[in-house]
Amino acid sequence: MKRLFLFSLIMVMSFMTAACTSKPTVELVHVSAEIIKDKSLSGQTGIMDGNKVMKYVTPTVLSYKILVKNTSNQKIGDSKKPVRFKLAPSDDLISVVTETVGSNVLDFEKMNGGYTGDGEILSNGTAEYSLFYELGTDEDLGSYQQIPLLPSKEKMDELQNKKFDAVLILTVGEEEIARFDLRTYANGLPREIHQKVEKELGTEFVVPVLDHFQVKLAEMMYPPLVNNEVIGDRRVAVIVYTNQKGPLIELTNEQKEQLEKKQRRKFYYGEYEGKPLIRMEISNEKNSLFDAKVQQIEGVEVEYSFKEVESGNYGLYAFHVDRSSYFIVFQINDRFTDKDAVEFIRRILTNHK
Repeated sequence: MKRLFLFSLIMVMSFMTAACTSKPTVELVHVSAEIIKDKSLSGQTGIMDGNKVMKYVTPTVLSYKILVKNTSNQKIGDSKKPVRFKLAPSDDLISVVTETVGSNVLDFEKMNGGYTGDGEILSNGTAEYSLFYELGTDEDLGSYQQIPLLPSKEKMDELQNKKFDAVLILTVGEEEIARFDLRTYANGLPREIHQKVEKELGTEFVVPVLDHFQVKLAEMMYPPLVNNEVIGDRRVAVIVYTNQKGPLIELTNEQKEQLEKKQRRKFYYGEYEGKPLIRMEISNEKNSLFDAKVQQIEGVEVEYSFKEVESGNYGLYAFHVDRSSYFIVFQINDRFTDKDAVEFIRRILTNHK
């Protein structure tokens, strides 16, 4: 017998209600998913020897957190018609999960895990929702293996790569109010924006999802013009993260013309207000750091150095993978350390196509 603990986690939802319709329009801002072993999240399962608990085991779980923002002027949901959410995994994700852990643990109706969510959301307010699915344990319990033993790292990596292959469905009472393909948000940018920038750059790249951070800007920088001639073919995609994304910074037609014609830049996403904390440049030509150290991350040589200036401490990293060359500047502090920077780079390398 398993002892299942359901713990409340957080997800922020917001609904924008158009004046011409009573059906709210929902904007999904952020989604994260991770495979994690955390007692405070999942609780523990008692391993039984007859009627006696022999041992408590912390399971490994697949955990989702979703963030949305409410700009509507009305409350959504109430005690009679509460806001509800459901995660509908793709056939590919179900197949990978079944092969990895031996059964479809993503069946929402037979929830083997936990979830939480507010039934109503106030106008301009926030709420948090999340859910987790129990996958198994990394502990070999021998004849007492009452919960599945996790498979090899290779199999778990397959699940890691497919974890966003699902659709989030939101309802109020019996009415569906929104659905989102999570793959659109898995790379930190709406899929159509990401694809446009990749096409302009001429190579593929990864924009990792990062808890408590949002992308505030995605732009392209083009080769300079000299005497009306393009010099070289170096293109750079620029992605900037912030920890508090504000409203969109509106540009006049004159400002847009200045950016596109004189500065040879084009905004594809944003720019939104917010302090820039991570700046990532992806180029179609190889980058390199001067006077840098080198470390191996996922088998790739990564150059790095640290700079201290008046505005703070910064970590600079450069590496090349496939046909994409990355140069990333992180603001380093107590809340985002050099270890976090390495983990960010690891996510890029493990998710590169």
